[in-house]
Amino acid sequence: MNAPAPRQPRDSPEATRCSAPARGGAATTLIVAAVVLASLPTVALWVRERPLPLVLYVLVLLGVTGAAVRTRSAPTLRTVLVADLVLVLVLVSGVGIWPAPLGLAVLIAWLVWRRIPLLRSSPVWLRRGRMTRDLPWLVAATVVVSALALTTWALVADPAAGRYLESLQSRPVLLVLLGITAFSLVNAACEEAVYRGVFQTELTAVMGTVPALAVQAIGFGLLHIQGFPSGAAGVVLAGIYGVFLGIIRMRSEGMLAPYVAHVCADVTIGALSVVVLRP
Repeated sequence: MNAPAPRQPRDSPEATRCSAPARGGAATTLIVAAVVLASLPTVALWVRERPLPLVLYVLVLLGVTGAAVRTRSAPTLRTVLVADLVLVLVLVSGVGIWPAPLGLAVLIAWLVWRRIPLLRSSPVWLRRGRMTRDLPWLVAATVVVSALALTTWALVADPAAGRYLESLQSRPVLLVLLGITAFSLVNAACEEAVYRGVFQTELTAVMGTVPALAVQAIGFGLLHIQGFPSGAAGVVLAGIYGVFLGIIRMRSEGMLAPYVAHVCADVTIGALSVVVLRP
């Protein structure tokens, strides 16, 4: 008698891939397009004040969504839905309450998934994960490399602090650190839910582990094109940061480790930004 095949974890690439009814070129192209679109809320902000570009932008979103429906690929459809929700929330509210559009998009998407048989799925990525011997080192490396990269960039580029950082520098240090920590806790939760949660999981189902790691990291880099640092430097540094976080997500098979790494890195980066750019 043949031994039964071992069960795959529910969010393993093999298990997730089996839930996708359709894969291939169309599903791959559309899921990558959805990640890129969701990672450029700056475009949504630009078109929201311009009627003709806004109409064209909405038509693009509708086209991607319609094409995704035709693939009947559950991972692609789930990703497109999250991307659509992020961008609609940005179009409606702007980014004054960032990162709320990310968190709300995942919550609303989950409620929708529960009601559509093809998409029905619990957030299998939403678990603590496991501890491995190398995880503490990976988390520490993420924090240290991110902090060193930002500090080096700030010292070489000598950027202007900007009004936001200048306002922080004028406040008591303890209050600033508390504010940075509070924001980091919320920001990391929202960004991890979208990028290492939904996007990396669904991309892995369609494309495989390594391409998924690369695409979610590229998207994460694009998300920070208007961050600190901004522009090409911001995209590259945040993209590398996204690679580290994606590897931690893969190694831990859960969300706790990348979340902790993200919070620690954001707090360190925020504190260094205030100190390094102090006049």
